[in-house]
Amino acid sequence: MVLILGIMVGIWLAFRPSEWAVEGMESMAGHLGYTAYMAGMLSSLASNMPEAVISGIAAYTGWSSGNPDLLDIAVLSVLIAAGFNMLLLGLTIVISTKGAPDMEVPAEAIRKDSVLIRWTIVALVSMFALGIVDIIGPNAPIDPKFPPIAAFVLFLSYIIYSWSLATGDVTENSVPAKSSHFKKSALILTIMGFVGIFFAGEILTNSVEILLEEHATTIGLLGVNHITVAALILGSAGALPEHGIALIAASKGKVGLAVGNLIGGVLQIVLLVMGGIGIFVPVPLDRYVLFQIIVIAGSLWFLKRAITDDHKLDFFEGAMIILLQVYVFVLLITGTPI
Repeated sequence: MVLILGIMVGIWLAFRPSEWAVEGMESMAGHLGYTAYMAGMLSSLASNMPEAVISGIAAYTGWSSGNPDLLDIAVLSVLIAAGFNMLLLGLTIVISTKGAPDMEVPAEAIRKDSVLIRWTIVALVSMFALGIVDIIGPNAPIDPKFPPIAAFVLFLSYIIYSWSLATGDVTENSVPAKSSHFKKSALILTIMGFVGIFFAGEILTNSVEILLEEHATTIGLLGVNHITVAALILGSAGALPEHGIALIAASKGKVGLAVGNLIGGVLQIVLLVMGGIGIFVPVPLDRYVLFQIIVIAGSLWFLKRAITDDHKLDFFEGAMIILLQVYVFVLLITGTPI
């Protein structure tokens, strides 16, 4: 009962305060004169705060307490959240194109995001190659880790991208963001949102620790791995704000906001969140993490090709993105050795 209540309360705190933070940051974007696409990126940053806080707290707790399973779950949940964002992007495309013309990809996404997507794919493949070399090499370490300096490079790459997006010429001829709150109200909403998100991270991390300590054997009897189940819980909790924001925006015709939110969300999770965590906490390069790393790289390649082939996204491409992520989650849950 404590476990169920903890997860429910944690998910609510990850969802509702994140909405406050998103509203505040979107309004601040309008006051600062940013475009709607830039507002989407900022709202994605706010809605990714639950994943950053939840995974960061779990990673630090696992590292400081010497619990490798919790550290593994923290890193894996980051990558799973990126997978959920891809799934939600597919749903957004399906909603936007069902019985309607193909969805035009915003010019900003083509000019900037396609470059960052290529960079992220190469970075993930390189990370995967490092893990494989560490595992099969003649002097392979017992517990291979991703170097902190390399994690810093991932983090820095997104900072440079954000700076170029905010100051470059990509904002020309773009739709300006709208402010729905005064500056003071927007700031208060943002602060309240971040405080609630922090408590969500604490509650969900404690719930996962209970799951590992008391129910791992029971979960194993069902034929699934307790590590992947716990990571899916944390990853889905971090992605829930994206769910509401993107799908609601798409249903209201705000396609630019939804696409900016989700594409930016995938890149933020991989570069900003995982890179930021890896600077302070060692990221394990075991079979769970390596599998999800190469899957995210492949998914990003699929998305990049869908964006750049005709600068449009259609119903079929959205459906295939959904199917791809469902397939990956099935493999993760049922194909990972216990």
